[in-house]
Amino acid sequence: MIVALTASGTGEPDVRITESQPADLVGETELEPGFSVEIDLAAPERWHSVTVRSWDDVDPALADAVLGADAVRRISANRPADRLPLEVAPEGPWQRIAVIDALDKWLQLPLNQALLNAERAVARARAARSLRRGPSREMLTEHAMVLARRSSDELARCLAELSDSAASLPRALFSGLSRLTNGYATLAREVDGPDQAFASVAEAWVKLKAAVRVAGSSRLADSSASYEVDHFGELALSSAVDPRQVRARIVDTDLRGPEIRLVMTPEKSAVRAMVPAYGPYPPSAVHADRLMIRLVDSRSGTAYEPVLLTLKSGREAERLGARTPVFTEMVPLRGARLEDLRADVFDPESEAPPAWTDTDDDLLRRRRAQFVLGEWRRVAAEARLSRGLKLRNRRLARMVDVLLETLPDAGTPAFAGGPSPADVARLIETGTLGSSQWFASTRGAGEPLVAELAAAYSGR
Repeated sequence: MIVALTASGTGEPDVRITESQPADLVGETELEPGFSVEIDLAAPERWHSVTVRSWDDVDPALADAVLGADAVRRISANRPADRLPLEVAPEGPWQRIAVIDALDKWLQLPLNQALLNAERAVARARAARSLRRGPSREMLTEHAMVLARRSSDELARCLAELSDSAASLPRALFSGLSRLTNGYATLAREVDGPDQAFASVAEAWVKLKAAVRVAGSSRLADSSASYEVDHFGELALSSAVDPRQVRARIVDTDLRGPEIRLVMTPEKSAVRAMVPAYGPYPPSAVHADRLMIRLVDSRSGTAYEPVLLTLKSGREAERLGARTPVFTEMVPLRGARLEDLRADVFDPESEAPPAWTDTDDDLLRRRRAQFVLGEWRRVAAEARLSRGLKLRNRRLARMVDVLLETLPDAGTPAFAGGPSPADVARLIETGTLGSSQWFASTRGAGEPLVAELAAAYSGR
């Protein structure tokens, strides 16, 4: 990795450590104000980048933990030199925090958000305990507390539902839930006096342990867990969702075709935009209530005034011809010709410029990256619950078929750091992982989340 060092007061970060390899599945985590890390889900064993806004203000304990004491000494001794070669590898708890946050952004699978947030809380609490007492430890612990309390009701409800519905649980899922509840118990000891949020999780866990036994494996059904929406009528235009512009599990995506539907109004001065919401869990209001759509001129790249989308469900969605929840709104054409436009759905916090066309190379590569991430991690989660190779190979074979529809040949990697269809086919045929680093991305800090195991179990 290369460390770029700048003098304080220049407007640039004092320290910027970057990986030279390109990446498509990058997620950023701010560990404390002005100190952030990025990790590539295709290569989670190393940092993709580290940025420190003000080196003199960073907590030395946090810098030592994230970068290593030797790297901190070398950076301090060489500032403000221009560039410095340096090897920096993340340690377990910090790596796991970054992986979970990146999966929260990219992973398009039916995850229980409360389970995911509970694991984010436990990972932060674990990392905080690795620091000596100080501001960074207190800040991380407080963040963990907030996430844990916010997720406690839903986590307790999930444990109660498993108590009522399951006679046994796969060992991997039981162990994952045990780690979460033990993490909650550790956080509870940080609180003075009783705390209902933590107590409810502890009570539900005790009941679950008494109600179910632990099984060695669990047979899983071959379910693609797809969520289809009906056609909305006569379509005037279709555009593809750009995963750089909207986080996972808000709108539905399908690598085999565009998801955004635009229907011309009789006056031909506007179109009704309709975008299927992701299922089965309703999207978080924090993100759903600010989702927007804009029309982009495919010749010049000019983006027109955006419009806030509204989530419709039930009878409101049915009146629009949709069988499942849908984001929708009227979007004025402002005199533009429909055939010259692309629709772009985005979160206002996204800083990525909109793609001009659905054939944009970066857009297609990120869509393939999100698709492969979801399919491979689904396979990894199912493998933890059951050793059924037939199910695994059928799912991987479908992945190969879909990828071949969007790539020039079987030997082309699906995205930066990802496997080619030939790599996946070799795994199906021989059972060997080959040379692609992608197949190791679900080990160690990249191992399946408890939310992924729960989703695989519920889809059995």
